[in-house]
Amino acid sequence: MFRVFIVLLFCISTTTFAQRISGVVTDEDQNPLAAVMVFNLQTEKKSYTNLNGEFTIEASANNELRFIRQGFDRNTKIINEGDFTRPFTISIVRTAQEIEEVQVSKVRLTGDLNTDSRNLTRIDRSAQVQQAVGVPGPPEKPRETPPPTLAKAGIIKYALSNLNFNTLYKNISGDGRRMRSSYKYEDLQDNIAWIRERVGDDYFIKMEIPPDKISEFLQFSMGLKPDINRWIRAKNLSRVLFDLEETLPKYLHR
Repeated sequence: MFRVFIVLLFCISTTTFAQRISGVVTDEDQNPLAAVMVFNLQTEKKSYTNLNGEFTIEASANNELRFIRQGFDRNTKIINEGDFTRPFTISIVRTAQEIEEVQVSKVRLTGDLNTDSRNLTRIDRSAQVQQAVGVPGPPEKPRETPPPTLAKAGIIKYALSNLNFNTLYKNISGDGRRMRSSYKYEDLQDNIAWIRERVGDDYFIKMEIPPDKISEFLQFSMGLKPDINRWIRAKNLSRVLFDLEETLPKYLHR
């Protein structure tokens, strides 16, 4: 009987002192963050947040949880009894290095291409300098306008466009479809190159993406979040990286 009592006491104490705790991790703008590692410093157990920033981990009162993600300052939380009754929210802040990268365009330019190139970071270095100095950029890629599709133009506009013999021929022969597919592939490759010119392979390797899979990861991310293409057109590298970090858990899971 005494042994049974000891076993029951041990089970009760284990339940009391080691429980599952839940929470949400966000950035400084209260956006949920995925792929954040939640590490219990006492038990050395770890968990990761899902795409909604949610996590669960085993912990006890007074345990210290550490929240870690590349590109963000670490944050910690001491667990108290109230945290077991409801999920809590904790924020982590982007590192100062990324903030400085966004502000690099504020560097004062001298007007000399060679001097200013050395003062600017890798991000859009030549484009920023050439714009400030007044050097015209490269000409846009010459392209023939493909015929409109029924889905985008609607029935009336699509029918009217086919009154043009050239447009009608492209639709019947399949040239229009091949043209759109070719342009889409070229734009995809240009966008991948735009990112890789500005972000070194080390960045992706730290995200557990092998060098030979970087382009595949970028293509996967653009398909999952088409807004990345819009940020590329706007030359907003910080937002591109933010969206890539959100697509990372799904790519790794796949």
